[in-house]
Amino acid sequence: MAGIFVNVDKEEKLLRYTQQVDAQRQELSAKNKIMDLLIQGTVKLVDRYAACDFEEDIYHFYSQSLEDSVYAPTGAYHDFVIVMASRFKTVSTDLTLEQAFSPENIRENLKKTDDIYRFEYCSKDEKQFKSVAITPLSWSEKEKGKVRAVLLMSQDITEEKMVEIQSRKALREAYEAAERASKAKTEFLSNMSHDIRTPMNAIVGMTAIAGANIENQDRVVDCLGKITQSSRHLLSLINEVLDMSRIESGKIALVEEEFNLSDLCDNLVSLTKAQTDLHHHEFNIRINRIEHEDVCGDSMRIQQLVTNILSNAVKYTPDGGRIEFTIRELPTNSTGLGCYEFVVQDNGIGMTEEFQKVMFEPFTRADDKRTSKIQGTGLGMAIARNFARMMNGDIKVESAPGKGSKFTITIFLKQQNKEIKAIDELINLPVLVVDDDRDCCENTVALLNEIGIDGEWVTSGAEAVARTTERYERDDNYFAVIIDWKMPGMDGIETTRQIRKKVGNDVTIIILSAYDYAEIEQEAREAGVDEFIAKPLFRSRLTATLKNIIQGKPSAAARHYLEDISNCDYTGKRVLLVEDNDLNREIAQEIIGMTGAIVETAENGKDAVGMMTAANEGYYDLVFMDIQMPVMNGYEATAAIRSLHRPDGKEIPIVVMTANAFAEDILLAKNAGMNEHIAKPLDMTRLRDVMRRWLQ
Repeated sequence: MAGIFVNVDKEEKLLRYTQQVDAQRQELSAKNKIMDLLIQGTVKLVDRYAACDFEEDIYHFYSQSLEDSVYAPTGAYHDFVIVMASRFKTVSTDLTLEQAFSPENIRENLKKTDDIYRFEYCSKDEKQFKSVAITPLSWSEKEKGKVRAVLLMSQDITEEKMVEIQSRKALREAYEAAERASKAKTEFLSNMSHDIRTPMNAIVGMTAIAGANIENQDRVVDCLGKITQSSRHLLSLINEVLDMSRIESGKIALVEEEFNLSDLCDNLVSLTKAQTDLHHHEFNIRINRIEHEDVCGDSMRIQQLVTNILSNAVKYTPDGGRIEFTIRELPTNSTGLGCYEFVVQDNGIGMTEEFQKVMFEPFTRADDKRTSKIQGTGLGMAIARNFARMMNGDIKVESAPGKGSKFTITIFLKQQNKEIKAIDELINLPVLVVDDDRDCCENTVALLNEIGIDGEWVTSGAEAVARTTERYERDDNYFAVIIDWKMPGMDGIETTRQIRKKVGNDVTIIILSAYDYAEIEQEAREAGVDEFIAKPLFRSRLTATLKNIIQGKPSAAARHYLEDISNCDYTGKRVLLVEDNDLNREIAQEIIGMTGAIVETAENGKDAVGMMTAANEGYYDLVFMDIQMPVMNGYEATAAIRSLHRPDGKEIPIVVMTANAFAEDILLAKNAGMNEHIAKPLDMTRLRDVMRRWLQ
């Protein structure tokens, strides 16, 4: 029996032992799996290893990258460092790569078992970056505390490093931009102090001089003219600062309104012409195949944008220079959307390439002795480019010192859906165009052909006389001859005289001019000129003039567009002027009263509503309404008048006359029920046009 128990005990012990071995084997297997996973993860993270023995000067290299085939799997450590140094350089240390990987330097940085020595290195072309970590493997038996063998673990950090480099670059550029902006703003404040004080000094000084010479009418008139000029310059400086502030804050908005490019061009020319005359500039205006004149957009901002570029051309072109202004319509693939290009080119002082890179930044002005006496805020170009980009366009510049500048403005505008109707009376009529500018001739004849007219052209007065005489002699007169006023040799007026001598009054003669023809109107009519057309020659303008000739009506061009407001006669008309400022009320009352209209005034919106309510229906013909007033502002007063239970409350024209001159202010005025908007200070031409529209 004892033998049996002994055998059973042995079997149980053997079973328990076997179970323990299996448990240990499973635990070891699990640990091995975990270790495998750790090794695999480490391999992915650290893609290169080198075990290096400094005492034996030997290394063993492990890598999964084909580019590392330049390294032998094993060899002399100093040869390994030489190959490394031929491909890479250190980044995060002042040491060379040979010094960083030298046994002496590594031993200096590894004193204890848990020490790790790290640094970064990169390829010679700085396109590949790596990080190395070096840890001790064994210690020298000859010298205690001195590392004998180490493990080099290299990791590719190119992607992270590139992000870091870009971030540093962006920070550096941001810092430099902030520095430039700070410097520019300091210079801006200095310039503004000078530029604002200059016209203010003129205003104060001329006012004092006028007061001292009150009996000398000529002297007072001269002073008032200079005060007006200085005031307008001061206003333009203030407007630029306010516009830039609103653009940067994102509060500026574009108004979408219907307008005609011909009218816009007239405004641009009239705004620029006085300055070009003052500097004796040759100012040429051209259009190039404008098929869609009627568009929708913010005409005021477009005018401001282009005027800014034109005024710079005038300022930076020496007296007697040449400025060319061209408008063209570019083809687009979008129905109902037009691309329009405004080109301003001059032969002025030009700009350096360096300044062209920063010229659109706010507060920037050229640091040039040639421009030191030219006033400005350094905001105009920044404002212009912002407006162009708000209209999905841009501004490009080509310039060189001493060779002038060329600015190309591109904007996109919605086209009005207006059908161009052919005018039967004009079909096949023969018309001769006379202009020394060949491009102008070709563009004008192209317009005539589109209308249906049989157009021809010549480039001199002598040719025009010969061609007209030839047709007269074969009894085939031109319907009309369109002659440029200013031509070399025989100008437009002399050409007219010669044609009249040859053919009499059987041909209609039209003078084409980019200038104010008032100074030559009498002489021209005495020479035999029938009509006048202003450049640039839009199709609508040309068509209207020729149609009026056929119908025997005087054209709008025959009336001087700069008629003084005092020549208007609105005798019997009654105007209600609502203005809280005493001086502004006095000025507006005096100017409006020049037309013969009766002017009654109210000091706030509440008084105006009371006067309107108390008056008989139809008593007032027009209301001029200020906005910012005590008691009741202009918007509230307009709403109250429009809500009166009588027809004239809804029908009477209400014109806002205010210093609130931004695009959104115009939109607010229209939404409040106002018919027109006039900005302060008063533009006499605008005031005249508004009164003509609503009082005639």
